[in-house]
Amino acid sequence: MALAALVAGVSEGPPAFRDLGLARKHKGPYAAAWWALGARGRAERTRLLRAALMGLWDEALRAARTPGAAGRGAGVALGAVGSLGRGEVAPLSDLDLVVVYDGPGWSEPRRAEFARSLWYPIWDAGFDLDQSFRSLGECRRIATQDLAAATGLLSLSLIAGSGELAGRAASAVLADWRGAARKRLPDLAESVAEREATFGHLAFRLEPNLKEARGGLRDVVTLDALVASWLADRPRGEAEDLARSLTYLLDVRDALQHCAGRGANVLLMAEQDQVARLIDPYLTADQLMGHLARAGRGVTHALDTTMRRALGNLPGRKALPAVFVRGRRQGPRLTPLAQGLAELGGEVVFSASDAPLHDAVLPLRAAHLAAERGLPFEPLTVRALRSAPPLPDPWPAAARAELAAFLDQGERIVPVWESLDQAGVVVRLWPEWAYVRNQAQRNALHRHTVDRHQVEAVALLAGLEVGSAPRELVAVATLFHDIGKRPGEKDHAALGALLAAPLFTRMGYRSDQIKFMVALVRHHLTLARLAVTSDPAAPETISALADALEYRRDLLDGLAALTEADARAAGPKAWTKQRAALIGRLVAGARRACKAHPVPAPAPRAP
Repeated sequence: MALAALVAGVSEGPPAFRDLGLARKHKGPYAAAWWALGARGRAERTRLLRAALMGLWDEALRAARTPGAAGRGAGVALGAVGSLGRGEVAPLSDLDLVVVYDGPGWSEPRRAEFARSLWYPIWDAGFDLDQSFRSLGECRRIATQDLAAATGLLSLSLIAGSGELAGRAASAVLADWRGAARKRLPDLAESVAEREATFGHLAFRLEPNLKEARGGLRDVVTLDALVASWLADRPRGEAEDLARSLTYLLDVRDALQHCAGRGANVLLMAEQDQVARLIDPYLTADQLMGHLARAGRGVTHALDTTMRRALGNLPGRKALPAVFVRGRRQGPRLTPLAQGLAELGGEVVFSASDAPLHDAVLPLRAAHLAAERGLPFEPLTVRALRSAPPLPDPWPAAARAELAAFLDQGERIVPVWESLDQAGVVVRLWPEWAYVRNQAQRNALHRHTVDRHQVEAVALLAGLEVGSAPRELVAVATLFHDIGKRPGEKDHAALGALLAAPLFTRMGYRSDQIKFMVALVRHHLTLARLAVTSDPAAPETISALADALEYRRDLLDGLAALTEADARAAGPKAWTKQRAALIGRLVAGARRACKAHPVPAPAPRAP
């Protein structure tokens, strides 16, 4: 049913809840409008529900013989929170409604009678309803005691009744939230951490919870609550990206409920193909999960940035020092870090307004400094790094040195890389990265997307011994060891070796160094495969590994470190004590074979 027809139908009389209950079952005159997909569907469901609630409100007022019925209620108002309050109603969403009253005449019997007239038709129609009937004072008291209720009431939207009262309730809750935000912010941050521990990251789960997982719809509500507190604003320059992420999450949730026929939020693997086709007939399940990962990581990054800045504004946190020149207070001064970069307020910023316009190495230098100092980027600064000129082909030695120093910073590289990735800097440095970015791994052993897995592996490598292998070359090979893992590719190690050779050439490495790193990429599965599928102590197994590595001890040492980092990054099931023992036994045998070989190859020199 077209939206114009809906408006005409509502103008003749509001839809009854029994008709909307039928619509939820794909029956009745409103079914087509109710199950419409995308923003149009959410708008039509919101319009239908609001119209039905307004009609129900008038009937309840008349049934309760409440004074002021002609004016749709004096001293009482019906408001919506949750998805209806935000205009994000899914086909099978719950309803979250609250009646606010103020003034005399609302005794407990009258409230009970009015509530029966209002709530029972909704329940009878099959809707799940979370409802409350509270005085203005009770709304404020509940919001100060219950964090979830407070964040929910921030989205309070008037449905019917006294707009003046609803406005007072919304304003009072908002004022109380802002007044107590500094005290409640740690609890809000803890609730985010608890959800992460329970539901994981939306971007990295094979069957993500679209609502509760990190990067999901609940995080968007939390972000809105943070912004409403005035403790911090959304990251500058990311409003459009965040809006697109939210829209995609809502679209997938609506399509999921359409396919599942239930109020689902968990996107099961068995339903992903159908959901993908419903959103776009040409969309595959892998593409769907990739788009979801991108949306979830965008939401996570925005919330983390906003939460960090809000927590930085709490009492007792280090503030920017006051600077006085000739008795006059001046703005905060920059603390120089390196060429073109400085620290301001605990964030990395440019030390000159035109810093990214002439220095091609600046993005890598900024990554190195941010990871080394443990500092986040100022949001506009990291986005401006995209304006840096492209690195020449081949890269200068300074660029390789900055990359090597960055990759050696351990786990501190992960948030820095994520910021660069969200800002689009990574794919400017390595266009090949776009093919693995946000790509889901249909493997229960893996806990991250392909791109994030490679970064996690490099972070872990920094704490491992590499023996006679050049650490820088092992780190770079680890960063790109899965670059060939593309959908449908049967031998991603072989494809990765083909892709890595020109990539490493462009980065300016010498031919012997390129050969070393390409061999690691080509054989990054060989050691683990031989160790777990054959007897690691058997001479033929040892010979197979040594032959593949041309009896080079440096390649063997580098491969042993890469293999462990790769497995540990995949997850705890991929690196068990038994697997580590098998791999260790094979490595020991291969080292003896390399030592006995008459013509060991020299290790590549550092660049």
